[in-house]
Amino acid sequence: MGVSGRITALTLAVLLLTGAAAAQVKFGDFSTDLNGTLSAGYTADYGNLVDSSHGWTLGGTGTLSGFYYNPNFVSFNLSPYYNQSRANSNYQSTSDSSGINFSSAIFGGSHFPGSISYARSYNSEGTFAIPGIANLTTHGNNDTFGINWSANLPNAPSLSVGFQSGSSQYSVYGTNDEGDSAFRSFNLHSSYTMLGFHLGAYYTIGAAHSLYPQIESGQQEIETHSDSSGYGFSLGHALPLRGSFSAGINRTEVDSDYLGYDYNGTIDTINTSAAMQPTNKLHLSMNADYSDNLSGLLFQSVIAEGGVIPETNSNQESHSLEFTGAVSYNFLANLQTTGFVERREQHFLGQDYGGNSYGVSTSYGHGLLGGTFNGAVTVTDNTLDHSDLNSVGLSATVNYSRRIKGWTVGASFGYAQDVQTLLLTYTNSFYNYSANVRRRWGKFSFSAGASAAQTGLTAQAGTESTSQSYNTGIGFSRWITLTGTYSKSNGNALETATGFQPVPVPSPILPSSLLVLYGGKSYSVGLGSSPIKRLTISASYGKSNSNTFDNAISSINQNEELNVITQYQFRKMYLTGGFSKLEQGLSASGIPPSTVSSFYIGVSRWFNFF
Repeated sequence: MGVSGRITALTLAVLLLTGAAAAQVKFGDFSTDLNGTLSAGYTADYGNLVDSSHGWTLGGTGTLSGFYYNPNFVSFNLSPYYNQSRANSNYQSTSDSSGINFSSAIFGGSHFPGSISYARSYNSEGTFAIPGIANLTTHGNNDTFGINWSANLPNAPSLSVGFQSGSSQYSVYGTNDEGDSAFRSFNLHSSYTMLGFHLGAYYTIGAAHSLYPQIESGQQEIETHSDSSGYGFSLGHALPLRGSFSAGINRTEVDSDYLGYDYNGTIDTINTSAAMQPTNKLHLSMNADYSDNLSGLLFQSVIAEGGVIPETNSNQESHSLEFTGAVSYNFLANLQTTGFVERREQHFLGQDYGGNSYGVSTSYGHGLLGGTFNGAVTVTDNTLDHSDLNSVGLSATVNYSRRIKGWTVGASFGYAQDVQTLLLTYTNSFYNYSANVRRRWGKFSFSAGASAAQTGLTAQAGTESTSQSYNTGIGFSRWITLTGTYSKSNGNALETATGFQPVPVPSPILPSSLLVLYGGKSYSVGLGSSPIKRLTISASYGKSNSNTFDNAISSINQNEELNVITQYQFRKMYLTGGFSKLEQGLSASGIPPSTVSSFYIGVSRWFNFF
């Protein structure tokens, strides 16, 4: 047993001993409750990544909760767990997982409320994302800590202070590489109302670091650092005709490093808006937004994902200015039409751009053919300065649902063509649809669904991403529930500490050499049954195959997972048996696929100590 296991076991033992002597913790104004589960059984673990072992094992969970004097004064909840896995509990971990969760609320009924939280887990299971299909499986340790405090005095500015930090260390099954990440952040917020003006201010500062496994990079390691800080002020006031006005100014400073790419920049933004409602049917609004760093706005989302900032692009001067005005009128209770006009000016990559957009949108909802219909259509005409060319953009969404002779059916469809992106020089097109149906005949039930989506820049080849998914399920009372899913997807992504993420900015701006091409399929089946009272049986099986390609390095990835658990309850005791198996491999790692299996059979008892 490692140090972490001994700490968790000791914490659990202290709680259980405390429960045995309830009078020691229940006195005066102190009120508490303690319950938990103790388990004992026979377990076996084997695979090519772990040393085979078997023998008797102990485990359990506990929850100590309570308050002092009053729940609004000081309350707390402490929940440790030890040796918990899929095979013997609902803790979703292939290996035995241990940890502790703690939370406390302080002075909740006063002008100075606060809270503290902490969580730590060992041998926990996580995921390394692949968009649209089943994720790869990781395992490791992680912890988080947070503290928040507020001051809410009458007739004085409010103040809230918060600090959060966390870290994780993990590895992807099927590789020899390990990853770790850490973050910390501090924030201040304040608000005040004076002479009808609503004033606000904030300050934040944070740092993050990630070192993640070599999946597709072709590098020995992938490391990112990011430091950021920001502050801002806001102002708001009521206007005549049921209107309001608001304005804000914000500054963000970012310093990041990714594989030798450094970015240090400041992003200033100014936002203003005003709205009025002269009548119940008529709405007027105006907005103006300015940023002195358009490149920074584009790459903020890349930094947030842990990605790269191409220095040659991001450090060039850029700015943007946008004005929007709109008029909406409700012709009927369920019919609204909006007309709008927009002016945008941008300086980006050494070039000046300007454009105007004029458009109208209509939304409608009503009963139709015994069901419910909702739809919206938007048409825009877009022009660019110093050009005779213009583009017409169209977007539409439709939703419909209805019951037909006991069947409940629903469908949705969305389509867009030449919809403007953040950059004037690019437009986006996409479509998506989904459909579902379900029906119940007495104790028998059936459901099915399907969805698909595709998106990409209109005039830029190689930017498309597509996905499809299908699901179905049948059930007969408590006797059986059977489900199945299938999905497939392909596109390009950015590799981050949490996996492959959809590209947050157009790939012509983010160089294609830094992107990962992916594609794959996955399917899963699940079975549940409770054939007799107090007996539950559940099983699940999933398999996925994917391909990733980056900088001439290709990897064929596979993931296969099986989980079975049965449980029988008698009085306050449970007889549990379970089996888990994971097989995962990545050809780019150069090692055979990893297999980890676990078997457990044992008994557990629930205790309510006080």
